Amino acid sequence: MDQVIIRPAEFVEHRVPDILSLYPLLEKCRVEMRGWDFPHLDYRSKPHVDLTWISQQTDWEHHLEAWRFHQSGLFIHIGCIPIDWRDRSTFWPADETWKHGQLLGVGDSLYRFTEILEFASRLSMAEAGGEDMVVEIVVGNIMNRSLYIDDRRKWGFFAKYSASINHFPYKLQLHRSKLVSETRDLAIDASLELFKRFGWNVDRVQLNEWLHELLKK
Repeated sequence: MDQVIIRPAEFVEHRVPDILSLYPLLEKCRVEMRGWDFPHLDYRSKPHVDLTWISQQTDWEHHLEAWRFHQSGLFIHIGCIPIDWRDRSTFWPADETWKHGQLLGVGDSLYRFTEILEFASRLSMAEAGGEDMVVEIVVGNIMNRSLYIDDRRKWGFFAKYSASINHFPYKLQLHRSKLVSETRDLAIDASLELFKRFGWNVDRVQLNEWLHELLKK
């Protein structure tokens, strides 16, 4: 499971004056790179509208997630690691080798960091953003989980790379100009740090090429 917090560094309670403009703002800023948007907006149900925030939850196939978006510009997202829920999926059904909590995909991680930071960059330039932005990411439930190559065009690992920590926290505070201009580099930085916690010291150039290939698809 991962947790994401994105917010302007400076707190302004009603940065977005009209609460009903929050959902259209998310529609404008969401990221669609691989057939499933981030954050996911579920048009089958209306978002919950509270005093100063809106929220929505999704429970479909191997996707479980929830988000909350405040008028202050604070955005919170909690999501599962999709491979953990293949046993309830018809689109990506579990095979005989599948086991809950066992694996973390390299490509999926690259995608996720890129989606998060691309969304943060778009949000920073919108009404809910600020000149300086804070992005906090926690990749959870990784104790004893192993990396795997989730791209059939690439060779698998010749060694096992497993985590011996339960959570990997990663935090950035930076100016919106850097967030917008260096989004992919920042995603690669975050991925490199995560993979090191599994004992995999991958070359930055290799990850950059891989991300380029993923985004071309």
